[in-house]
Amino acid sequence: MGDSRDLNVLVMGEIGSGKSSVINLLVGKTVAKVSPDAEACTLKTVRHEAMIQVQEARATVHIWEVVGFNQPEDMTGKGSGMTLDVDLDPILQAKASVDVIFFCMQGSRLKNAPTRVVKHINDVSGGRITIVLVITNLEREKNMEDWWERNGRGVQNMGLGETEHACITGLQDEKHKVKSTQSRTSLVAILERRWLSPQDSVPLESILGEYVAQNGGSESSEKVTRRKDSSWWRFRWPF
Repeated sequence: MGDSRDLNVLVMGEIGSGKSSVINLLVGKTVAKVSPDAEACTLKTVRHEAMIQVQEARATVHIWEVVGFNQPEDMTGKGSGMTLDVDLDPILQAKASVDVIFFCMQGSRLKNAPTRVVKHINDVSGGRITIVLVITNLEREKNMEDWWERNGRGVQNMGLGETEHACITGLQDEKHKVKSTQSRTSLVAILERRWLSPQDSVPLESILGEYVAQNGGSESSEKVTRRKDSSWWRFRWPF
């Protein structure tokens, strides 16, 4: 973690899943553009900074906003699989670790494909990165955690039973002030626990290097490809 005890958080999910709203909640002001539809607002990986209070200390949180993805490619047909493109070089150039991944999913659009992405990200990291399912757009719930009470078993049946979760709304207008405060508190509590229980963080570069070595020994193997002269990495997984 280093002497500064900073945290690096990667926020990712499908286009329209509420990533930007999660970032704005954490930072406490609008720093990430929010789209009312399914258009991509983020076209490259961007870093934002937030501060959280942990007991008597203040911790810096580096938030990496990753480009949203649509439904993964190649969903049907013989030999079908899943392809995910991620812009990782800004994180690699900063020689950063990733301590926590906030994986955003809309509560009204729970699908199998994103949950497969979560499982494969866990595979890439070797289980060394804390992955949190952030269920968004729950402002209509009387109690946002009720969503998990109704749907948590279904999520577990998708193979994500051990994954942490947070049920939130990203709306920060006066009407939703109470719930947005509850939402930020839920997210910060997860980061506080991670900060108070420091693990040996492994740089993302090392994690990728190990994964590449295990899957072909180069950056252009069957499972992982780094686009030539590009910051983008492509991951492929069979179903």
